[in-house]
Amino acid sequence: MDSPLAANIPVVLITGFGPFRSILHNPSWQVAKALKNYREWNCPIHIILEEVDVTYDHVSMKIPEYWLKYNPTLVIHIGVAAGTTAIHIERCAFNHDYCHEDNNGTLPEDCRCVKTDAPEMLTTLLPIDVVCAKVERRTNLPVKVSDDAGRFLCEFIYYQSLFIDPKRTVFIHIPEVDETFTIENLAETIQLIIYELLPCVDPLPCLNRDGNYLINTNVPKATP
Repeated sequence: MDSPLAANIPVVLITGFGPFRSILHNPSWQVAKALKNYREWNCPIHIILEEVDVTYDHVSMKIPEYWLKYNPTLVIHIGVAAGTTAIHIERCAFNHDYCHEDNNGTLPEDCRCVKTDAPEMLTTLLPIDVVCAKVERRTNLPVKVSDDAGRFLCEFIYYQSLFIDPKRTVFIHIPEVDETFTIENLAETIQLIIYELLPCVDPLPCLNRDGNYLINTNVPKATP
């Protein structure tokens, strides 16, 4: 069988979080699994799922590793925002002020995501305002753009990927699951978001001679 790259099939990496405190079955991971296992896609898409621990060390180690391993066309991170009443596509992520302890009771060094040579804020370069408006017209669920990803693991993982490539990265916050926001409804809406995002993604970058992704080539250098 041809590889997704050889067949020109887009590779979409979707992450969800694992258990968090008393939440043994994190809805973000349940929705991620539904996107691959239960949703039908109307065009060839190679879906890769990765469950991420709610720890800073795991995110810092695994996210660059996933980019190198999969060279994805598009990366979709999913997390839960308790108390919200809409699906939120996050616009930006900050590098500092990560002061909430993770599942291991730890914090990142200096409460920062990337320690050196990194902008204080990064923004996705995908047209999420347009995508949001298009998707809202096709679903019964509210879909909004957010400028506050929460300064915890959700924003931390988003900054990690934006630092690698803001032209193919999006974070989506989902509400807690209830009668309106079911796993199936949430997965269906995120599927629509993916459909709208894929035509906006630039052609895949190439790996260098050592097989390494050209990390951070699309991110402006931090100013003194």
